[in-house]
Amino acid sequence: MQRPLRNASAAFVLALFTTAYASTAEMPDLTKIDRRIAKEPKYTANRPLYGQYVFGPRASTRVWAVLDKSGSGKDEYDVLYFDRNANGDLTEPGERLTGSGQFKLGTFKDPATGDAHENLTISRRPDGSVFLRMTWKGKEPVMGGYAEDPGPYCQFAESPEKAPILWPGAEGPLGFQRWIFDKEFPIGGSGDARVFLGHPGVGPNTFCGVTQEFLPPNIPVLVTLIYQDREGKERRSRNELRERC
Repeated sequence: MQRPLRNASAAFVLALFTTAYASTAEMPDLTKIDRRIAKEPKYTANRPLYGQYVFGPRASTRVWAVLDKSGSGKDEYDVLYFDRNANGDLTEPGERLTGSGQFKLGTFKDPATGDAHENLTISRRPDGSVFLRMTWKGKEPVMGGYAEDPGPYCQFAESPEKAPILWPGAEGPLGFQRWIFDKEFPIGGSGDARVFLGHPGVGPNTFCGVTQEFLPPNIPVLVTLIYQDREGKERRSRNELRERC
């Protein structure tokens, strides 16, 4: 399991923001991504489930993933359609996989950049969570579908228009997402603040994170703690997240 950056230092906090060394490139607007599918197979499930992945430094490669069932009486979604060549046609040979909760796609070669991402696996858990794992360019483990709070992770949708969009990768402008940490710190006490580094997506629980080894140890991760003192005045305190695990 990927482990986030973590800090357990004393703080008085109502909100947390993170800043760190990052690319100055502009973040692409994933909300404007085209959600049309050029061609779909005849699904067996009454309600196929849709998700979309984007790849590359500008998120320009757009890949549809659709969960289906192998039989009308099946409860489990044991079929995955994955648009390997990113052309929007899910009916082509090699784009239908079967599995029991886990679909191993192997190496995915980005048709736009030529980058080969290895060990690509998409899993669907009993609670409906859909989780992606891969090795970006054969170098960096990336996992996608993280939630900020305890509970189910990413959920595919019943229509392309509502499908979550995830951006797995370790390039382009990176951001932070909090991950299951204390929302209130007691005055004079301590709390646990954990964050992921990676790419935010569109829809609930769509963050794709890299591992703690990706960011060099000499690059600081800074947080600004915003809180109110006993008199109700806003105060700010800047701190560094030192522990990476």
